[in-house]
Amino acid sequence: MTVSLTIIMFLFGTAIGSFLNVATLRYKEDGRIFSFERLSGRSRCPKCRVGLSWYELVPLVSFVFQRGKCRNCEESLSFQYPLVEAATGLIFAFLPRALGRAVEIQFYQSAEGGLPWWYYFLVIIFFAAALTLITLSAIDARLRIIPDQSSVLIAALGAALIVLYDYSGLFRDARNSFIGHYALLFDIRQNIFFNYALAALFGLALFGAIFILSRGRGMGLGDVKFAGALGLLLGWPDAAIGFGLAFIVGAFWSIMLMLHGKKTLRSAVPFGPFMAVGALIVIFFGRALMDWYFTLFA
Repeated sequence: MTVSLTIIMFLFGTAIGSFLNVATLRYKEDGRIFSFERLSGRSRCPKCRVGLSWYELVPLVSFVFQRGKCRNCEESLSFQYPLVEAATGLIFAFLPRALGRAVEIQFYQSAEGGLPWWYYFLVIIFFAAALTLITLSAIDARLRIIPDQSSVLIAALGAALIVLYDYSGLFRDARNSFIGHYALLFDIRQNIFFNYALAALFGLALFGAIFILSRGRGMGLGDVKFAGALGLLLGWPDAAIGFGLAFIVGAFWSIMLMLHGKKTLRSAVPFGPFMAVGALIVIFFGRALMDWYFTLFA
């Protein structure tokens, strides 16, 4: 993509992120995420309930110029607003490029530079998956629950991806893995259905074991279902690497909170956002991370 198109996609993504903020902050437990009743109506300050003007709703810009506070009551606003908007903007700007690297799209482009039909479906599936990851992360961080509808959607997108890979013949030579040819080291890529089923079962078994052994204190049932769905989306070994990164990022974040006195060893920390971050790291930087890892042993 050109620089101008990348900027346009980023700005469009921040607008989508602003909508996700509305949906997640108005979400209530056991309800629908995108409920018309909750999404309708004017945006208001969560503290003083004063209606917001259009210039207070510009993604990222409004938060910066208002110094993270409501213009009326000066109550501090949640950092979820700029984080979700920025993350969504970056995903819209750079996800197509990451997918192109994963499938080595240059081998499939026509002489005129045209892209194959399946690439557009691939981008749509992963856009939907990434937005779902951001949505459930925001909800889990605020309410410490992962809505079942989010896990079901991730699993459905994973199933659609399997069909797309199988029909287009992409499941070969590791060209659908985000870690590139390193996926061949695991030597279980002969059957696409076995590969993705293994990743889903691995996620269910790993997080299910933590849930059982900790009696629900170390991991919630929603995390278990989300792990299975994420395995179905990423496949093997990408899912396993994503789970490993989730534990690393989660441990780092927890240590930072403890050092600043905001958490203790007994404090509960929602794990859904870390699984989402682990998955996104694999999607965007999986191949680069593997290159770095193996250079340590060169």
